[in-house]
Amino acid sequence: MRKNNMTRREFLTRTSLALLTAKVSSGTLASAAEINAAAKVYPVGPLEPVSAIRQRPEWRRFIILVWQWQNDVRQDGRLYDLAGLHGFHIDWGARKDDLVRLSKQRRFPYYVDHAAGKGILHLTDDVRSSVIGKESLLVRPYSFADPRTIETLKSLLRVNVATTKKGLVYGYAFDDEISLGSFNNPAEVDIHPLSLAWYRRWLSHRYGTIQNLNNAWDASYAVFDEVEPVGFEELRKSTSNFSFSKWNLSRWMEWRHFMDYQFAQVLADLTRYTNKLDPRTPAGFVGGQQPSAYGGYDYAFLCRAVQWMEAYDDGGTNEILRSFWNRPRRIHAQTYGASAGYRPNVWVLWHRLAHGNQLTIAWPEGWMLSNSSGERTLAPKIQRLAATFREIQGAAGEFIVNPNSYLEADPIGLYYSHPSIRVGWAMDSVTHGAGWPKRSSGMDGDNLSSGRLRVSWCKILEDLGYQYDFISYLDVMERRIDLAKRFKVIILPQVLCLSEREASALSDFVKSGGKLIADALCGLLTETGRGRASGALDALFGIKRDESRGYLDGRGITEIDGEYASKPFPERLRAYDGAFRYRSMVVFERGTRAASGSAGGASETAEVLIRKQTGSGQSLYLNLTPLAYQYFPYRSGEIGRAWRELIRQAHYEVGLRPRVEILGENGNEPWMEALLWRNGTRYCLAVLKNVSPSGDDPALLGDQKRLTVRINLPVRSLRNRRTGKVFGDVTSFTDEFNAWEANLYEFALGK
Repeated sequence: MRKNNMTRREFLTRTSLALLTAKVSSGTLASAAEINAAAKVYPVGPLEPVSAIRQRPEWRRFIILVWQWQNDVRQDGRLYDLAGLHGFHIDWGARKDDLVRLSKQRRFPYYVDHAAGKGILHLTDDVRSSVIGKESLLVRPYSFADPRTIETLKSLLRVNVATTKKGLVYGYAFDDEISLGSFNNPAEVDIHPLSLAWYRRWLSHRYGTIQNLNNAWDASYAVFDEVEPVGFEELRKSTSNFSFSKWNLSRWMEWRHFMDYQFAQVLADLTRYTNKLDPRTPAGFVGGQQPSAYGGYDYAFLCRAVQWMEAYDDGGTNEILRSFWNRPRRIHAQTYGASAGYRPNVWVLWHRLAHGNQLTIAWPEGWMLSNSSGERTLAPKIQRLAATFREIQGAAGEFIVNPNSYLEADPIGLYYSHPSIRVGWAMDSVTHGAGWPKRSSGMDGDNLSSGRLRVSWCKILEDLGYQYDFISYLDVMERRIDLAKRFKVIILPQVLCLSEREASALSDFVKSGGKLIADALCGLLTETGRGRASGALDALFGIKRDESRGYLDGRGITEIDGEYASKPFPERLRAYDGAFRYRSMVVFERGTRAASGSAGGASETAEVLIRKQTGSGQSLYLNLTPLAYQYFPYRSGEIGRAWRELIRQAHYEVGLRPRVEILGENGNEPWMEALLWRNGTRYCLAVLKNVSPSGDDPALLGDQKRLTVRINLPVRSLRNRRTGKVFGDVTSFTDEFNAWEANLYEFALGK
């Protein structure tokens, strides 16, 4: 028997859970037995990915969807036409029938924001102030373990989707800038009684016996019902001991891991529910944050929980999403503000398309204005961008946007370890002492060491002409991926935390012929943040450690000092001043040496570039940190050259060379990126400057206007998708384009 698509047992369980929640909230005593019995409805096993939903056939081109702020598509339709814009957004959705009709009349697509309301997934200002900037554990306003919270979200979805599904809807966004607390700000939530019951059941499933948990945590609980979560403050002082082997962050790490899991499970539930309301349209959220210890942003979980996402361009989020959602394709996007100069604004749009974004959401501040007589006009900067808006949304980008296309990356993997990101956040927070609760998401945007490091690795590989895929630590732990089949090289960017299962999989990868590269701090802790006497992969890398010699300058472990966040970037790297160097590169571990059977290079009292052969594969332990590479003055100087030479040679040793060679007047054209998109037997090559629109990079903002390059690539039936120029069957060809744009070439591979 089913009642509203729910079994009788599910109905009775959830009804009793709702009654219990009301009892808890009203202050009426609820026994632990009642809470635990009710909480049995919550999932505790692996998070199974929600099904992908392909975008509709009519969404075959890149699209700019304009946020309805400082403009109204109903009154500003003429300005949309002048600017070459033909997409918008609907807020909430209920009683927005006029916007749905406009969508159908003008063939304007839209996405729905706040489809699940505002103030629950994204806590509003008056509410979130109660959970941020505090060290104590707190109940989250609108707990995600409270069935009334979930039912409120679903009731809002029902009314908003009922209206908006009738038009040309691109996707449903539950809310904007969602978070467990507020963005990535530290918020020690959620100790609602039902959340704690869920946590304890999850721990029981994860550990099996209470003794296993006690052994891992150095605890002495009698039963799982006694287990209490721990916030960072309780463990903070232990992080001032700079010997990782003595750390045990398990109680905090497991609590954070569970909250990320809870957050993703709720989103997966909302996604599946929305699919029942409208099976044709993907569900997800917008305003995504970078991976961090707080906020719920474990992308290994999130990419299983939703079907599309718009995320801010911090910490490599776009490349993580592109990697995890490459096959099958899911929709990922980034915000577009048009707030800088003309060239950066144009470059950003081409970069979005070339990197697999199917759309961008425009924040139209100052785009449409009212003059002194009340007449609505386009801002001059938007008038100038109109030609780019039209072309970027035209036929040239159809190949990349096609859901059957995917980026054919080189067989290079960058390891995504969210437990290591949590530990990295703890290392960054050491410099703040007791002031860590004030470490804001805004500070992390430019000063989160794990984010900077991840982007630096991306840039090194891209500058060398390679593309890559991120590897989900969950996929490795759950044995959902065959590493040896997909990769020749795997890079571990400060992967401090490794489970025994991950370590075994990476060891097998090397034994079967792969090359494993680690920069520093590899495997010093378990996946739960417990220190090891020796790293999980020390034997594989052929290294031995002496932690007493310290790290970096010998006085700490914080790479980017957030206490100096207002200073220029080089001044935040205070731990580099007294650090050892190999050439111009910073040595991280002062006491690491090559063990017997391996060989390395000397750098004062430490050793670097430690190599070892295992089976038919190789390992390379760099003992160097590339974190500063992203900063363009370093990237374009001696530090950048040293890193490119090192990593180029490491890939050449296993026969990996760039598939595309881009030459200028004086040899290799600097700061270029090549991306190969594949659809069946056809390819599309996107070529563009690999820079940043921030203003740091003269390669984009200088006087150079037209860029002439020679591209070496043996192909058949080559044509320029932008200009229509036909090159035919070639092994090399010359073409030109604006340095702040991209060129797109379609072809088949040569024999």
